[in-house]
Amino acid sequence: MYLAEVQKLAQFLMSPGVTIPEVCKFLVLETFSKVKISAIYAAEITEDGCVAPIGVVGLPKDTVNKWSNLSLNIDAPLTEAVKTNQLVLLKREEAFERYPVLKSYDGIPEKWDSYLVCPVLPYGVIALTLDSVPNIDSEFESFIRAAAALAALHFTKTNVRIETFSRKNQSVSKKRIGELTDRQLMIKRLVEKGFSNPAIAEEIGYSESLVRQETMAIYAALNISGRKDLLEGNSN
Repeated sequence: MYLAEVQKLAQFLMSPGVTIPEVCKFLVLETFSKVKISAIYAAEITEDGCVAPIGVVGLPKDTVNKWSNLSLNIDAPLTEAVKTNQLVLLKREEAFERYPVLKSYDGIPEKWDSYLVCPVLPYGVIALTLDSVPNIDSEFESFIRAAAALAALHFTKTNVRIETFSRKNQSVSKKRIGELTDRQLMIKRLVEKGFSNPAIAEEIGYSESLVRQETMAIYAALNISGRKDLLEGNSN
């Protein structure tokens, strides 16, 4: 029943240069459209034990920034999905009673029927805000997990690139600047202007987690240890 949606997503992800925001938009407009999705929230599990946003569609950026990283120690839909490796379906009428922590989250949409979280371990989670309450049978769960896994595999490409940069020979020179991507060049210019990672994320419309990953890739490509070296090199 859902094979066509998964095939379309796989074909889309094979297109060159597809960005994380574009993947999230495709999931909303195409892959999950039949379940009346209104927003999507993709997040990774960080090394310090938090769930951090990496791609969002349908939610205001300033709202997502307020939520920040969510510790796995907190009892919430995202963390439950990660810790149990099970789909978590949350109906609106039971949300705040089941998870009291949600009361402290400003900016939660007013109109929605259910919230569905799909774990993609060990990467993270993909959460859907729905204007419906889906029936989670085995076929539907297989569809959600397959689509989420394909998306997460695409998201991890950035991490793979960072690890590759970090293993490069230490003799790499600053001439490697020509190998930075357009997004990395844009982030580099903002760093040189004194922007912090949160400010860069706000400026270019990506998550702070992704900006942090890209700055690490920039430092590795330039064979420098961090922001201080980049600023000092720019002033010389």
